[in-house]
Amino acid sequence: MENNGSTVKQGTAVRAPEMADASNDGRALSELSLVEIAQELEQVTSLIEAQRVREREARQAYKAVAEEVERNVAQIRARARDLLAEQRRRMSSFDGLIGNGAAGADGRPKAASQSEIKPSGKKLNLADAILMIWAKGGYNEPLTTEEIAGALADVGYSSKASERSLKSTMNQALAKLCRERKLRRYRIDGTEISPNDHKSRARRYMPA
Repeated sequence: MENNGSTVKQGTAVRAPEMADASNDGRALSELSLVEIAQELEQVTSLIEAQRVREREARQAYKAVAEEVERNVAQIRARARDLLAEQRRRMSSFDGLIGNGAAGADGRPKAASQSEIKPSGKKLNLADAILMIWAKGGYNEPLTTEEIAGALADVGYSSKASERSLKSTMNQALAKLCRERKLRRYRIDGTEISPNDHKSRARRYMPA
C-alpha cells in the first residue's frame, strides 16, 4: 500500500517459534497461499500438544526433585532426633529429661499422650507444641509430618512413647488442628488445600 510515496509492508503476525519454523521462510501472512495457510493451521493442534508435553515433563521433574528433597530432609531430621535422644540419654542423670518408666509393667511401650513433661516440669500439650514450632522454632514455611516430628524437640517437647505411638498421636493432633482451622494443609507441590476439600491428601502443614 502506497502512503506519501513510501511503501508500507503488510504487518507480519507474531508466531511461536515452532510456527515460524514450520513456515520456514518468515513471510508475511499476506504472502502465503491458501494451501500454505491450511498446512500451517493443520499443525496448530500438534504444536500446542508439544508445549503441553513440555509442561508435563517440567511438572514431573519438579515433583521428582520435591520428593527427593523431602526424603533427604526426613533423613536429616531422623538423624538429628537420634543424636538428640543419645544426648538426652547421657545427660538424663543430670537434668532428668529422660526418666525411668518408658515401658509399662508388662514391658510394652507406653502409649503417647497429648501432654508430655517439659524440662520446666509443666505439661506441654502436643497440639500446642506443634503450633509453637513456627512461633518459637524459627520455621516460616510449610512442614511435612516428619519435619514436624523432628522439630518438636526444638520447642522443648519430649515423649517416652514409642515412635509408632507418637506418630499416631501426632496425626490425630494434626487432624484436630486442621478441623479447628488452626493449621493450613498443602499438597506435595506446595499448593494449598481448601478447608472444604476432604479428599486431597495433605503432605505439609503451616499455621493459619
